[in-house]
Amino acid sequence: MASQFRRHTFDVVERGWLSAGADMKRGFLFGLGSSLCLAVIFGLQQLSNDVTIAAIIVAVSVPSSIFVIVAAIRAPSHRSRAHAVIGWLLGFLTIDAVMLCIFGIVVIFSHLG
Repeated sequence: MASQFRRHTFDVVERGWLSAGADMKRGFLFGLGSSLCLAVIFGLQQLSNDVTIAAIIVAVSVPSSIFVIVAAIRAPSHRSRAHAVIGWLLGFLTIDAVMLCIFGIVVIFSHLG
């Protein structure tokens, strides 16, 4: 009885640590797709101000958002609403985090020269 309990506990802990990323995959992809859809809207809004940058934003965001949303639809769902919400939030904020890192790198290297 005790060894069966230990084995079951070990299996739960092992599956929890190994599959935590897989459980949040669908939510993460939907969050990333939402962020990319907002980038498309932002790019279309900027067409009146700066056509070149807006065209680049739209040209990169449209295929990326379609690809990510199709991948999210094909991804297996998970029953945990917490994993879905946290995954969506992480996916939505990924683009912002990347832009913040790029901006930080530019600022650091501009002050070094």
